[in-house]
Amino acid sequence: MAALRLSALLLLAARARAHPCDAEAMTACPFDGGAALGKCLQDPSKHEAATDISAGCQDFIALHTTCSAEFAGGTCGGSAFTDDALLCLTNWMNPADVSADCTAALPAKEEKVEVEVDEATLLKRAKRKRAREKAAEEVRKLNEKNSGKPAKKKPTKKRKKKPSSSGGQFGDDL
Repeated sequence: MAALRLSALLLLAARARAHPCDAEAMTACPFDGGAALGKCLQDPSKHEAATDISAGCQDFIALHTTCSAEFAGGTCGGSAFTDDALLCLTNWMNPADVSADCTAALPAKEEKVEVEVDEATLLKRAKRKRAREKAAEEVRKLNEKNSGKPAKKKPTKKRKKKPSSSGGQFGDDL
C-alpha cells in the first residue's frame, strides 16, 4: 500500500514539474512565453535581471534549436518553450514526422517501474476478476435467452374515422 502511495506521489510530482527553463524565465523574461521566451532566454540583452542559464535550461534551448522545424507549425506549433514541448514531440506527434536530428536530441524514454504487489492484493484482484467474469457470463446467458423470443409489443388502439358531412372535400375535417 505504501509503495502505491509513493508511486502516486511521484506521478503527481512529475506532472507538477514545469519545463527546465521555468526558473530562468521567471527572473530573466517574466513577461514572455512560448517562442518569445526562447528568443529572450538566448539573448542576455533582453533579460529583465541578470540570470545564469542552468545546464538543464541550456539543454532545453538546444533541443528547441534542433527541433525548430517541428515547433514551426503543425502539431507542436504552439508548444515551443512550454510545459508541453517534450510531451508534444514524444507523444502527440507521429514519430515519422519528427526529424532524425530531433529524435536524437530527445531525452531517453523512462522505463516503466513495476511495483511489487503483495499476495493479499493479488488475491483480491483475482477475486474481483472472477466476479466480473461471472457477471459477464450471466449477462451473456440472459441476452441469449432474450434474443430467442420476440419482444412483446403492446397492442395499439386504432382510431375510428368520423364520417364527414360535407362530402369529403379536402380540408373539411379541420
